[in-house]
Amino acid sequence: MNQVSPDPTVPQANILIVEDEQGPREALKLILSPYFNLYTVDRAEVAEQILSTHPIDLITLDLKLPDQPGTDLLSKIRENGYDVDVVIITGYGTLQSAIDAIRHGVAAYILKPFNVSELLEVIKKTLERRNRLSSLQDALQAMGNLWASGIDVKTAMSNIDTLLGAKHPELAQHANRVNFYASLLTEHLQMNQEDREAIHLGAYLHDIGKIGIHDRLIAGHHSLSDQDQELMTCHPTIGAQFISSIPFHPSVEQIIRFHHEKFDGSGFPEKLTGDQIPFPARIVGLANMFDNYVTGQGGQEAMPVPEAREHIRQESGKSLDPQLADLFANVVW
Repeated sequence: MNQVSPDPTVPQANILIVEDEQGPREALKLILSPYFNLYTVDRAEVAEQILSTHPIDLITLDLKLPDQPGTDLLSKIRENGYDVDVVIITGYGTLQSAIDAIRHGVAAYILKPFNVSELLEVIKKTLERRNRLSSLQDALQAMGNLWASGIDVKTAMSNIDTLLGAKHPELAQHANRVNFYASLLTEHLQMNQEDREAIHLGAYLHDIGKIGIHDRLIAGHHSLSDQDQELMTCHPTIGAQFISSIPFHPSVEQIIRFHHEKFDGSGFPEKLTGDQIPFPARIVGLANMFDNYVTGQGGQEAMPVPEAREHIRQESGKSLDPQLADLFANVVW
């Protein structure tokens, strides 16, 4: 291990380099040693031993290791619940392996040969985001405890809105709009107050997984940045994992995980159809789609409300629950 003066922006960060080739391993040591405390190993088995006995903040992981694939080690890291960020550095990358890695919560995916300045920037941003996410999760955990104890829901929502606004203003603005549209639907549906409140909270948090995805999911000379949108399909799974231990109403996690599922089975992440999609997720999914129409998200032009309303009506029985689509088209003006 190299003991060095840490970068002041990410104090005392401990990085585990898992790389079986001596050349890349020594290069990573040379690049990272001025800024971080390093552990270096050449086998997955030794990496597991280090993780079980030392506080590691970030792992650089090669996908090709002599004793087992890097993806297997990644799965074990997640199964064992290690609180560690992972940056894949590989010369054997494919789009599918990138998507699989991001679904396992990987922070970034870098192809060899890597650019030194880009590598440092990726690691710095990953560690900075780690600190932000840690404070966000702590705050949400506290709010979840208050929620479970019966705190005034409006107070909890206000706190969450303030928290999201500080962390990600655009996400907070989108969340507020989606919550408003979802509220239009719940006001015309028969459900108890607890279920309504869970839908409101789920609407606020439906895109929380986007905070956990790096601005550039793919980095390297053979960048796959044109596929970033496809990789963003991982955010519902990441978001659901992010709040899974927080004692919110079960509908909240369902909304986060399934708000991009479509009634005809063409959505993600699990391609659920019809009533397989939890009803609260269908509500928030519709509200999210309508907001995308009127704000021009996803690369499309913003639509006037009447035109967006007609698009919602046209998606009845396709992307959207027909009952909800027809109801929404009648109540939004």
